[in-house]
Amino acid sequence: MIKVLIKNNNKYITHIQIKGHADFGEYGKDLVCAGVSAIVTGICNTLAKKQFLEKKMCAISFENGNIKIDVYKEDETMQVILETLVISLESFMEDYHQYIKITYEEE
Repeated sequence: MIKVLIKNNNKYITHIQIKGHADFGEYGKDLVCAGVSAIVTGICNTLAKKQFLEKKMCAISFENGNIKIDVYKEDETMQVILETLVISLESFMEDYHQYIKITYEEE
């Protein structure tokens, strides 16, 4: 199962962590993993292209297939990008709820 953790401070998303495998299909043909990977990769590329990483407003780490996004500075544009990620993952979860779980935490 893909597990997504979303932390916020009552106003802004401060942390997103995505880990695990969907096990929807065989390795290399898993549609759920491919979909989540595509969504997350697009958002991470957008954050990089908008120079949020370069300005040290957020950090993205990839380790053993797990992805973490940590937000250090509040920015409306960055929040819209992160909310797009969350909405996309929530939409994906509606169809594949047995393969992806999203947990929300307040800081």
